[in-house]
Amino acid sequence: MGKGLKRSCGVTRREFLVGTAGVASLTLLPRARCAAAQATLPVLPGYAPHVTGYWIPKGEHEKSFALAKKMVDATTDFSWLSRGDRVLVKLAMNSGNPYPRTTDPWLLDAMIKMLQDKGAKVVVGDSGGCGNVRWAPSEKRGASRELCEKAGLLPVITQNGATPVFFEERDYDSFLETLPAGAHHWKKPLRITSAVTEVDHIIYLPRVSSHVLADFSAGLKIGVGFLREDSRLAFHSAGGDYAPMFEEINHVPEIGPKVRLAVSSGWAIATLVGPDVGPVATPDHGLFFASTDLLAHDLLSYALVKWAREFMTSPEEHAKDGVLTKNRAARNKGFLKNMWKLPEGTEIADLVYFQAGDTGGIYDHPAMVNLMKRKGGRPEKIQFEQLTANPNAAVVEYLKREINA
Repeated sequence: MGKGLKRSCGVTRREFLVGTAGVASLTLLPRARCAAAQATLPVLPGYAPHVTGYWIPKGEHEKSFALAKKMVDATTDFSWLSRGDRVLVKLAMNSGNPYPRTTDPWLLDAMIKMLQDKGAKVVVGDSGGCGNVRWAPSEKRGASRELCEKAGLLPVITQNGATPVFFEERDYDSFLETLPAGAHHWKKPLRITSAVTEVDHIIYLPRVSSHVLADFSAGLKIGVGFLREDSRLAFHSAGGDYAPMFEEINHVPEIGPKVRLAVSSGWAIATLVGPDVGPVATPDHGLFFASTDLLAHDLLSYALVKWAREFMTSPEEHAKDGVLTKNRAARNKGFLKNMWKLPEGTEIADLVYFQAGDTGGIYDHPAMVNLMKRKGGRPEKIQFEQLTANPNAAVVEYLKREINA
């Protein structure tokens, strides 16, 4: 098997714990067949993207602004930013639930301050998930502004003098029609917020989280918030194209060329179900990390989720919440029928089940594979620079093995 194609298809620590604890038999947590090896993907010579991070003891992250700044400065030289440029900081705000269900307010505060120190005009925004905000022509319910307030993010925006923007507050017909550059899976044009045309640069602030349908949620999925309701329906109902389609939002010409970096806060990790509910792990040392490369960023984020699932999630939580993720296709169908009130008899393609450790490694996630195919291959190596050490060397070695498997 080629570089990066090792599998985690044996019995995992989680399965062993569940079985030996007697909480639930392994039949409650069936492992799907291993994903087909992506042996056709070549290694791209010279492609070795960089991720910078730092470890901070639990409860001390609010003291680490200097480290956060050092991390971001080590990730980008800001040569792309001129004084007066408008920067959109894109939140992860599916709900109004606090971090780690949504973007970390502390990290948002630090990022706004860093950008303003360099003379940027900062805009911060998103639109909430369809379960909390409906804004189709036939139905208006909920408000992203209220979710932002509830999650503790709106006060950070206003206190720093940044401009909040909530995409559904604009006219429904103001959303732009576009398509991803190159080959893609969208059968008709996407509709994205016109807000992206009013800024010079975009920075993603995802959370480090499991996702009940996608298995994980980080930078590659954060672009969903740019979509109008009908475009969300399109990728949710696309079956096996679900993950490739959300990854491809990052390649529309109005967004892709403007995305400068992704920055994440991993002092709390949603390990199962997600992003709105499920168990949360708070490691002894949290990891903050940033990259200008979405693949590198998301491989590290996914590895962190996988580690926390295996080593910081109890057998009881796996037995209770892990089973929910095995029924993703039915959950997605129910979500579509309830949220969009689809006509009786409407056929919805099944989502393709993927879970790291059960059906393949983190490189095998359909969104990762789709991005690597677009790039023409996989990285030679992910370079993980750590500005501070984690006393638990086993955690660091686990992450390094996963991102360079």
